[in-house]
Amino acid sequence: MAKKHPMPIRRMTSDGQLVTISEVELGSLTQLAGWDSFDKLAGGILRKKSLSLPQDCRSAFRRDLTTVWRIAPDRVLVRSDTSMSFEAVEPLVALELSHSRVCVRLVGPGAASLLSRVIAIDLSAVGLPVGTFAQTALHHVGVLVDRFGNDEFDVLIPTTFGVSLSGFLVEHLNLAR
Repeated sequence: MAKKHPMPIRRMTSDGQLVTISEVELGSLTQLAGWDSFDKLAGGILRKKSLSLPQDCRSAFRRDLTTVWRIAPDRVLVRSDTSMSFEAVEPLVALELSHSRVCVRLVGPGAASLLSRVIAIDLSAVGLPVGTFAQTALHHVGVLVDRFGNDEFDVLIPTTFGVSLSGFLVEHLNLAR
């Protein structure tokens, strides 16, 4: 992705907390979608890869460098450091989405504070605990925010908005100075 700002950016927020913004490799991103018997079929396919189907649309399943997010009752996203091929099982469909998203990582004690200024969800440890995610909007664009550590967030952004939204985050950090 062409960058508007050289990454990583490491600055203090207006409340004096350090945050680092960087673009990280997304790896492989695959969506499994289905209709009838989704839980049974997708659960079976994921178990063959030693993965598990999250029961809700907030909790992420993690194993090593692989994450499974349930993004709808009949859809999951699987992110992995290596390409994962999923066997076709009617009526499930596997869709490769690796090139459709970029991943911007925010790390540091100021990460939640910065994100809370641009995303209208509760990013406190109670509102979005470690190991959970939320689908929301960042500057009117749908994103997935994954809290994988106390002060660590990944924001999956559509590729077409990668430069503008990562720039939006950096500009917001610059305004905080």
